[in-house]
Amino acid sequence: MRGVFRYAVAVFAAAFCACGTSGSSKAARPGKARIAVVKSVAAVPAEERVYAASLADGVAHILERNGVRADLVSDTTLSSALSGRDLVFLVACTKPTPVQVAALARFRGGGGVVRPVYSASPQVVSVVGARPVLKVRDSEDAKERTLLHIVGAVVPGAWNRRAWERQRKTMFAAASALGRSQSPRKGEIHAVWEHSGLGLYPGDWPRTFRVLRANGVTDLFVNVAGAGFAHYASGVLPRSKEYFRHGDQLAACLAAARGAGVRVHAWVICFNATRSDAAYMLAFQKKGWRVRNGSGALTEYLDPSNPDLRWRMVKSICEIARNYPVSGIHLDFVRWYEGTPKPPNAARSVTTFVESVRKRLRAERPGAWLTAAVLANHQSCVASVGQDWTAWIDAGLVDYAVPMNYVEDRSRYAALVARQGAVKARARRIIGGIGVTANESKLSAAQVVDQISLARKAGFAGVALFDLDDTLVESVFPVLRLGMFR
Repeated sequence: MRGVFRYAVAVFAAAFCACGTSGSSKAARPGKARIAVVKSVAAVPAEERVYAASLADGVAHILERNGVRADLVSDTTLSSALSGRDLVFLVACTKPTPVQVAALARFRGGGGVVRPVYSASPQVVSVVGARPVLKVRDSEDAKERTLLHIVGAVVPGAWNRRAWERQRKTMFAAASALGRSQSPRKGEIHAVWEHSGLGLYPGDWPRTFRVLRANGVTDLFVNVAGAGFAHYASGVLPRSKEYFRHGDQLAACLAAARGAGVRVHAWVICFNATRSDAAYMLAFQKKGWRVRNGSGALTEYLDPSNPDLRWRMVKSICEIARNYPVSGIHLDFVRWYEGTPKPPNAARSVTTFVESVRKRLRAERPGAWLTAAVLANHQSCVASVGQDWTAWIDAGLVDYAVPMNYVEDRSRYAALVARQGAVKARARRIIGGIGVTANESKLSAAQVVDQISLARKAGFAGVALFDLDDTLVESVFPVLRLGMFR
């Protein structure tokens, strides 16, 4: 463990030293930065604001860790936020107001440069003279390169390319040395979440499994169903656009997995209507399934206390277990929404659902695992979201809980896994979730190695990496397969 931390410190120190030289004296002066990252608040629907904010935070974080000074500002005061800037990254501006469009036009007319990031309305694209520069699924490396090259081209002196290249070489060498210093652990679970449900290469699941096998992955949580969508041939849930475009994704995934040595778990989103189309969102509202936040506004979260909704989700899980040779079912959003008023028995309704799934899964596919993605802080999540996951482990309702320990700070992560692993018998039923490219955390390969080491120290059965994308394949797997995932 001491060796892991020493290598990690070397990597971070190298990054800090390199980044510390990357800005100019002009960029380092106090006051308003020449660059701004604009977070969309007024320019996105209310239900998308949290996600839009996380995207803007990610852009600001990339710039910050590379020594580029930028202010993170809100679009609610766009005119004043743009004043005095040279370059603005406009993140996820999908529904701008006329006032915002006029402010962007004035800024560009005065010589300012606007680069939309991830998405933008056609009106914004027309006004600012540029299309969005990033896609959400781009690797962290691609995002970093794109944003920094824009900074270098637009704001002279704000980014030192030579220092950046030296930093990357130093970090790669240190991370590779760290990877070679590690050892595999027999029987350890190496899981990954696959968020799109289509694999790394839509239409080519065999290629995805070649990557998984080559990199020591043992388990795949593939996102194939939720209350308002199914990527498989469901008779309970509405079949998704991806199903009609690419075919039955669960069947294709399982066919490609044969002989690959990778267990496939159907990832099911339980009490959240994400990926539902407008018609289904309205139908859920009419049924009384959608919950409201503390302000009374409807959310995309669904009511776990509703028996009809619970039965719908149980039926869909039975359907999967009956018709597809999955190694397990992976439950997600099996909880209440944090911001909604909850009944006194909130945890009971969620546990009742898990009990029903456990019973039906044993009947339909004996031996299949039941796992659940859960919130990290088990000491507070019973009260906050009605998710009593340590009790699920103790009662044998789940084979493994997968806490989403999505933090970058080492001390916070260490404290989380130590608390989760305090009961040793329970720790053996935990797969530690690591947020490699989660909204809440962006980790280097060295940080991933360090977090795996801490999960091992806590006595966990293994780890799950979020999620299967180009960053994981290009930057993290090459280090893990040198030792830990060998």
